Amino acid sequence: MASEKFEPQGEITDVEIKLECLRLATEFGPENDRKDPLPIAQKYFDWATQNSRRQSEKTAKKKV
Repeated sequence: MASEKFEPQGEITDVEIKLECLRLATEFGPENDRKDPLPIAQKYFDWATQNSRRQSEKTAKKKV
């Protein structure tokens, strides 16, 4: 691994996000998933790029 910290120059592209998801799937996934990491990486990408709003504020108001 590189010792320097990644500092993005401008916006991060979908390709960069997909590559990072693929890295996570191959580096931290179970052995069976490492044989075909693309579906897992796609699942990570979909989760990371979803446009849903966080509901923590709503939940916090209900608990008070």
